[in-house]
Amino acid sequence: MPNKHPLLSVILPVYNGEETIKATLESLLNQTYPYFELLIGIDGTKDNSKSIAESFQDSRIKIIENQTNLGLADNVNKLISLTSAKSDLIAMAEQDDIYVPERLEWQITIMQERPEVGLVSGITEFIGTNVKIMFPGILVKDKTFPQGKDLFKYLYVNQNKVVNTCMFFRKSVHQSKGLTFKNTYGNFNSDWDYVLRFSLVSQIYGIPKVLVKMNRKKDRQSVTVDKTAQYEASRKLLKDFRKEFPEIISSKTYSDALKTHRKIELGHHSKYRIVLLALYYSFIYNDLYFLKYMINRIPKYSKSNV
Repeated sequence: MPNKHPLLSVILPVYNGEETIKATLESLLNQTYPYFELLIGIDGTKDNSKSIAESFQDSRIKIIENQTNLGLADNVNKLISLTSAKSDLIAMAEQDDIYVPERLEWQITIMQERPEVGLVSGITEFIGTNVKIMFPGILVKDKTFPQGKDLFKYLYVNQNKVVNTCMFFRKSVHQSKGLTFKNTYGNFNSDWDYVLRFSLVSQIYGIPKVLVKMNRKKDRQSVTVDKTAQYEASRKLLKDFRKEFPEIISSKTYSDALKTHRKIELGHHSKYRIVLLALYYSFIYNDLYFLKYMINRIPKYSKSNV
């Protein structure tokens, strides 16, 4: 008879997280599903993250301290390797996010009802802004989202539409398929690389509910603010996967993915570079999006010195 309350493993990699980790831990420890271990990987940080975690004095917490910084991917891999042998379900968490109380309960329900599903994610809500912004991930209203190679191509072209901060997956799939989080691109894109590979070996499911809230007013420490390096790493991933999976990624798919990447990159430059990039991309991609984007920015330029 299946266990109605199986043990979960929640893994939380931490680096310089003292400003946000308290709220994150409170949201995790107050989950409506209480049957879990919480592994916290303090990754060579010199701030007060460890002492804040220790102050909770909760028996579910296990603190693993790395004397030197392993980097995000290797820290996550280490935490996965240390999860209980009794646990087959792993929940990802990040140090500066707030999880709704029902997050784990909703995710484990899907896993119990749908044994063919290997990974579950959901919706992110950005807070701290004047308007609420939702990131729905792979959810497509009133439609069944693709699986297998079709999902792989969707995630590849659209720059990963699975919310990594609330990923919830089966350890048995992770281990049996030889999956791992890679540091190929430094601290960038380890989640994107992972989800792309996961989509080829198991089903992915998106819960149409907000599972996590991200505060946009705070500088996020779990990801770098070096946008230029991020874009370079993303371009390299697109190129590498094109070479590794030529039977799935056609020339057109690769071109579409680059176009999406340029659209994302465009919004993070100064007004002068936006003008140059918009004109250049409009020409090489024969896509009016870039020209329209530049035109729409003109009214803002007159009010800004950016």
